[in-house]
Amino acid sequence: MPAIAGVGAWYPEEVRRNEDYPADFHIRARRSRERTFNDIPPSLDPALRVTEEFLRAEARDPFLGALERRIAPEGMTAVEAEVNAAELALRDAGVASKEIDCVISYSAVFDRPTPPSASAVAHELGIRGALCWGMDVACASALVQVSTACALIESGRARNVLLTQSHLMLRAFPLMHPASPGLGDASTALVVTREGRWPVMAFRAVTHEDHYKSVTWVRESAPGQQDPDDTPWWKAGGPFRVGSLDVDSAKALQRDTVAYGAQTLKEVATGAGIGIERIELLASVEPRAWIPKGILRVLGLDESIASSVFADKAHLGASGCIANLEHSHRTGRTRSVDIGALYAQGAGFTRSAMLLQIGGGKV
Repeated sequence: MPAIAGVGAWYPEEVRRNEDYPADFHIRARRSRERTFNDIPPSLDPALRVTEEFLRAEARDPFLGALERRIAPEGMTAVEAEVNAAELALRDAGVASKEIDCVISYSAVFDRPTPPSASAVAHELGIRGALCWGMDVACASALVQVSTACALIESGRARNVLLTQSHLMLRAFPLMHPASPGLGDASTALVVTREGRWPVMAFRAVTHEDHYKSVTWVRESAPGQQDPDDTPWWKAGGPFRVGSLDVDSAKALQRDTVAYGAQTLKEVATGAGIGIERIELLASVEPRAWIPKGILRVLGLDESIASSVFADKAHLGASGCIANLEHSHRTGRTRSVDIGALYAQGAGFTRSAMLLQIGGGKV
């Protein structure tokens, strides 16, 4: 059975702490019209009052639950960040570069529109003769990458697949943007092999295409302009950042993130033929610090099984769930876990979940 054999997470050395923000950040952020990712409306579902409870606790915190976040050097490329994480994952898996048959990359802030990072990552690692390509499912990319790697291995088209994800998002967000404290820079990587540490038990993903414009790249608006600038990337215009071309839809997505996570985990567990109560570890994306705990509370599971690096790393996009898996692995937490779950959701809008056989796998 295809399995995750190695995992790596790399973080920049520079730390931006909450005290590094201007003293009036809270006031200026609240006055800003760029609060798409901060203002979440109340849940429409009485069963999801959990979101409102967490929001009330967060209401007075301009830093959205993060205490620190890492910042990549200005000149660092996505390729360099992904190579760093890939080296860690290969070492963890005990797999040599020459044994890799495929490299699949995802770069949230890519070095150039094309080609993707994968080929350059392979070149830097000394991987030769491998098929290399990029895969973009936004923050859900890592899990779709794993599913693709499993299919390649099961079909006999590959033996060992290297997956990389990078999230160098702070270079695209002004310091004073209200959402900037909740973002951090990082890169992660996985090695998937025919047999390995954590066999992949089940995978579930679905795209809600009606949310295509909810979260996307936009340009900074001109002074006095209320709506985001949607000038195409190949034309001259203002600086790019992540925003929304459908603000109400974006806020609804944030409101319903906990519900989507719980629903997707139920679906993947049902597909695997196991009870949801058998999940003993959750490594989830963390658009907010409370998202994993909220998902577990809705499912009736112990909130302590959530792995979280949010407090000192913030939201890491597609690297988030992998960073949380790596954290559990590095701290020895996975040694006492039988079944672990990964959850990720990404702009587009795709929600995805995966079950791993942690216990019984190779240590």
